[in-house]
Amino acid sequence: MDINLIDNTSRRYCKYGIWLTSALTFAVIIAISVNWLDISLVSALAVSALYSIIVNLAYGSLWKRIAKSAPGTMAKFYLAASALRLITAALVVIVFCVINRSDKELIRNFIFVFFAFYLVMLVFDSVFFARIEKNNNLKIEK
Repeated sequence: MDINLIDNTSRRYCKYGIWLTSALTFAVIIAISVNWLDISLVSALAVSALYSIIVNLAYGSLWKRIAKSAPGTMAKFYLAASALRLITAALVVIVFCVINRSDKELIRNFIFVFFAFYLVMLVFDSVFFARIEKNNNLKIEK
């Protein structure tokens, strides 16, 4: 894969991830404002959006570094990055639950919102990088 293409792909991944996180955040804010969702979701929304953006930017920069230095190990990177994302997500949920252990409804709402963000970003990563790898494999075969 060309270095310029790797840079562009990483930049595009980060940009799309931020757009997707912003769209999800905006949708939840609208749902809160029209009373479809409980107002107590504001802290859950903030933590979920911040986590998604930080993980997205870290994943994009690590992907770029690995794609440039060791393109043959991309399958291992995808597996390790997904496992690391799962562990960090579990840690965020545990820390939030410990901090707010007296408010069961807040914890339930947080887990609902965080899980929604996590799933959407997981699907986005899978689709985005599956397309990248498919196009990369098609170019290698030609």
